Amino acid sequence: MSVTICLSEQLARRRLSLVELSDRTGIAVRHLELLRDQKAVAVRLRTLESLCRALNCTPGDLLVIKDEE
Repeated sequence: MSVTICLSEQLARRRLSLVELSDRTGIAVRHLELLRDQKAVAVRLRTLESLCRALNCTPGDLLVIKDEE
């Protein structure tokens, strides 16, 4: 199983940039880039909550679990 963070898709739907999301959440742009680029190895629940509030979505909209074949 692998988890994909769908941050790019959520940003595109809302026509937001990483800088705008950073301003809304207080999360550094560099950390958002790591999430967007699938380079993060962990996500704090506080970070997930901040993203969901700023993007008006649920964790299920941001995190997708895929079976590896």
